Amino acid sequence: MKKVLLSFCCVWILGIAFCQKHDYTWVMGYNSNTSYPDAEGVFLNFNEFPVSVSYAPIPFWMRSSLACISDTSGQLLFYTNGCSIANAENEIIENGDGLNPGEVHGIQCATGYTSWMQSCLILPRPGHPTQYYLFHKKISYAYNPNFDVLTDTMYASLIDMFANSGHGAVLEKNIPVIGTLMTAGQLTSAKHANGTDWWIITGGEQNNLYYSILLTQEGAMGPFIQSIGYPSSHFGSGGGQANFSPDGTKYIRYSSHDGIFLFDFDRTSGQLSNFKHLPTPEETFATGVGISPNSRYMYVTTDTHIYQYDLQAMDIAASQVEIAEYDGYLSTFPTTFSQVQLGPDCKLYINSFATVDVLHVIHNPDELGQACNVEQHAVQLPFNHGQFLPYFPNYRLGPLIPGETPAPPCSPIVRTEEPLPAPEPAIKVFPNPASGQLTLTLEAPAAGEWQLFHADGRLALRQLLQAGRSAYEVDVSALPPGMYFYRVFLEGQPAGSGKVSVVR
Repeated sequence: MKKVLLSFCCVWILGIAFCQKHDYTWVMGYNSNTSYPDAEGVFLNFNEFPVSVSYAPIPFWMRSSLACISDTSGQLLFYTNGCSIANAENEIIENGDGLNPGEVHGIQCATGYTSWMQSCLILPRPGHPTQYYLFHKKISYAYNPNFDVLTDTMYASLIDMFANSGHGAVLEKNIPVIGTLMTAGQLTSAKHANGTDWWIITGGEQNNLYYSILLTQEGAMGPFIQSIGYPSSHFGSGGGQANFSPDGTKYIRYSSHDGIFLFDFDRTSGQLSNFKHLPTPEETFATGVGISPNSRYMYVTTDTHIYQYDLQAMDIAASQVEIAEYDGYLSTFPTTFSQVQLGPDCKLYINSFATVDVLHVIHNPDELGQACNVEQHAVQLPFNHGQFLPYFPNYRLGPLIPGETPAPPCSPIVRTEEPLPAPEPAIKVFPNPASGQLTLTLEAPAAGEWQLFHADGRLALRQLLQAGRSAYEVDVSALPPGMYFYRVFLEGQPAGSGKVSVVR
């Protein structure tokens, strides 16, 4: 039996490793599911194929303020909810509490900080391989003349994961880097042209100002302030999503209230230019924007639609194509569309603003129109997650070399050999190969779920498992012939995996 080789292309560019797998483990928060206790985390592991989904007890609630980062090999290092920082052992690191101090911290941090999506950003500190900067936005309550929630400070905190015997420690905390009103979220970053330093950008509150921070090995420099384009509205400053194209040449800021603000970006100077405004396809509350790995296609979501735009078109607005309409699927709540994040497997993942237990996937985002292959509710999560995805910049963007195309931001998984059977499976599946009915038998009957996947990672079938029942019959007669892979969750915990062939 040959082994499975999951090939993630690793190249070297001027001595800089392409395999910076800082985004290979995603941590999301549990929300509103009484079947599980409070403060449980949804973990997505892109080191496995298909992406493995599990949950783990985490020491705090994660709501809209969240961020996480892995080491260069893809193993989780730490994550945050905007109040505290926990390591991969799910323990608060030394000096890792007390983020974003003030009134709101005292009121909210028992159930998770509620600054908006992209209000926390983690970047590796240039020149210091064990250190990371967490940039995080603070919200404050204003009471006069009317109650309002304002974002008035962005802090930087410095984490060293070598400290405290490898459990991690915060060396510097709550260092102000921007001290004025700004967007609640939309905190984005792109590599400097030198391929080492970082530009961090956020928009102002109800104006056309943009604040940028330059992160070097010496620390955070700035803010540098630029006035360009249309001012944002109150709703546009508080919601929506912002993103850089993977090659760092475009900056997009989008909310359905303001439309799409599109800029060119200079990785050397950190300046925005060539502002374009694209009208909103339709006005809804939950919105997101993502860009294809080849930096050509922009994907814009509304509650019920996903649209594609060609950023190389002469008339970008006229290139709009509807590629998906919400299919009505319910998982307690409607599984509509919201935030967008590029995965390290070159797929775009889309969540729903409702607290649901699925993610949508655009499998081939570099393709035009319907060929991009949208699959709704493609990834099954173990329980509802907290409405927001972690945001990751393109950690693998190298230095800007005139005349050369940047290396790709991700690597599709290539299956080169047959997989090994799962060791000591918690469930037996037979016959194998199967043509009509599969029988599942549990060694230790427990409540959970059996999931069957196509070879490309799409969910094919689900079978709920009941406590006390040890055998199940599953009909696979409608499935196309081929190799399939399955995973088992018992009591919410991963309990085994394997493969099965369907023949005719």
